Amino acid sequence: MASIVGMVVSLLICLVLPLGGLLWLVTRREGGVRKYPKVGRAFAAGMLAFVLSQVLTRIPLMTWLSTQDAPWAQWLVSGPVASFSAGLFEETGRLLVMLWLLRRFHRWVDGISFGLGHGGIEAILLVGLTQLFSLAIALLINTGQTAALGQLPAATRDQVVTALTDSSPLQFYLVGVERIAAIGLHVGLSVLILWGIVVGRRAFAWLIAVLIHGVFNLVAVTLTSSGLPNATLLTECALLVMAIVLWAVFVLRCRPRFPVDIQPAPAR
Repeated sequence: MASIVGMVVSLLICLVLPLGGLLWLVTRREGGVRKYPKVGRAFAAGMLAFVLSQVLTRIPLMTWLSTQDAPWAQWLVSGPVASFSAGLFEETGRLLVMLWLLRRFHRWVDGISFGLGHGGIEAILLVGLTQLFSLAIALLINTGQTAALGQLPAATRDQVVTALTDSSPLQFYLVGVERIAAIGLHVGLSVLILWGIVVGRRAFAWLIAVLIHGVFNLVAVTLTSSGLPNATLLTECALLVMAIVLWAVFVLRCRPRFPVDIQPAPAR
């Protein structure tokens, strides 16, 4: 039962954190009018940035490379290189989509909303759906309806059942912690890229974002495969601390550099 609760908590984090954040921004009022008008545009743009940079480009490319026996292909899918290629693809996509769709939306809150959309769709597609599937299987196991699992291939069924029954309940809660850190990172990097656009330092902001994203992923890969005691717990704590530091050092302090209102449309 503790494992099932952990799955539910992690699933809720994947859904509630980004969607709840958007709802909070949308419903803010000041003087009877919306405090952040059209903030949903940035959220949708963030979702699009992830789909374009990962779902439609990098993930298919990495899948194809993993089937190649050539040394260069195996090098490209190795942990360290893949860690930074994720940053390269996602931060480039983040920058291009902002330049394309957020020409007039340069508020600090637009960066926050963009990151919630980017991190939210990632959480739902890469983690939320998996947690939902695991939760359904766990409920079938706990209610004795294992016959329903017969529709799955035997190898897949045995692998899933073994993974669920042998995993500590803590593992499922840590999935939620990892998503909090990841969404916090995406929000922070979105603010960083938008800051670069606002102050005219796009290339610098893009480079720093790629490096931060790559280091974040590399820390996760290195600690997870380190063989240290409680490696997963150590990994999620490290990622959460990194996200908090990014917010404390940059995200909260840079807000005064952003315009307060949506920029006026250029005169025709």
